[in-house]
Amino acid sequence: MHLREPFCRILSDLPHRNETEKTRAKTRSHRNCASFSFVTLHGFAPLRERIFLYHIRLALVTSISIISFSLYAQIEVKITASKDNTLYENASGSFSNGSGAYFFAGQNNHGEARRGVLAFDLAGTVPAGAQIQSATLTLNMSKTISDAHTVALHRLLADWGEGMSNATGEEGGGAAAASGDATWIHTFFNTQRWTNAGGDFAGSASATQSVAGLGQYTWASTPEMVADVQSWLDAPAGNFGWLLMGNEQANASAKRFDARENPVIANRPVLTVIYTVAMHMQAARGEAPAAFYLAQNFPNPFNPTTVIQYSLNQNASVVLQVYAMDGRRLRTLRQGQHAAGSYAVSWDGKSDTGEPAASGVYLCKMAAGEFVQIRKMALLR
Repeated sequence: MHLREPFCRILSDLPHRNETEKTRAKTRSHRNCASFSFVTLHGFAPLRERIFLYHIRLALVTSISIISFSLYAQIEVKITASKDNTLYENASGSFSNGSGAYFFAGQNNHGEARRGVLAFDLAGTVPAGAQIQSATLTLNMSKTISDAHTVALHRLLADWGEGMSNATGEEGGGAAAASGDATWIHTFFNTQRWTNAGGDFAGSASATQSVAGLGQYTWASTPEMVADVQSWLDAPAGNFGWLLMGNEQANASAKRFDARENPVIANRPVLTVIYTVAMHMQAARGEAPAAFYLAQNFPNPFNPTTVIQYSLNQNASVVLQVYAMDGRRLRTLRQGQHAAGSYAVSWDGKSDTGEPAASGVYLCKMAAGEFVQIRKMALLR
């Protein structure tokens, strides 16, 4: 049931107790701009009488966006690579480029293969237990001498390293491998090896993309990519990332991609993940919360908007506020009498006067009678 309300009523939690009132509420105009919704669960009567969906219109234009919010919140996050490197075909495993600005996929003029490897750390960005809905990879291709070639993503089956090697010039030839680097034969130079030269990876591709001229390319979400990311979330010890394989049947097919160390931040690899997380499922089932509780906000870190959930096991006067680390109060999110139940509110990273808060750590404080709880929230602009 969607009750359209002006923004000023979002924080007031006005429950509608009968069907006539709910019908009238549906006819109210909605004058804000771009859709965001969240759920408030009131009391513990049957669920159909207690769930009210309110809509806030927000412009979702930054790296972490709340797309929708019902019994499940759907959230989009953009994650930069945690490591990347190039496996340069060489029988002795002498070359790498762990700290370079680029990595490669394809064959050089001499018929020697280059395979890119990259990984993304999901911890701290995607919460445990989340369900991955979509995963897309965006890379910037900055140098080529060939026409279009297919570049495939293959899930890596073994861990690998990113050492201090740093190739000069265009970086196509690599540099002398440093301790801990991945090479054509080493997972970690020069003590651990791949089972198979050129990397251990799944035989079937998780996704493919035709790469031609310079510019950004996106490997659109596939069921295989979603399954890869879900497995990395559920079992982080097996998160080894992907190997990029270009056309290794033609000379001069190599494509150069900008690495995470590239000086142009906008050109660095980005994994975009859309996931869903459940709200307080105790409340969703119509059960009373066991105690007063302030949940950790999500997403966290965030930019620009995050959701804060809290629960009351009895009626109480609640004050929910955001503070800077120096003790200054920035925003009052909720203040007033609440019925027992579970609630959610968003913070858009702004003060009570509408000023955007700077990047940093902020405190969310909930006070309800003698109960006080504080959570840290990280805003990344």
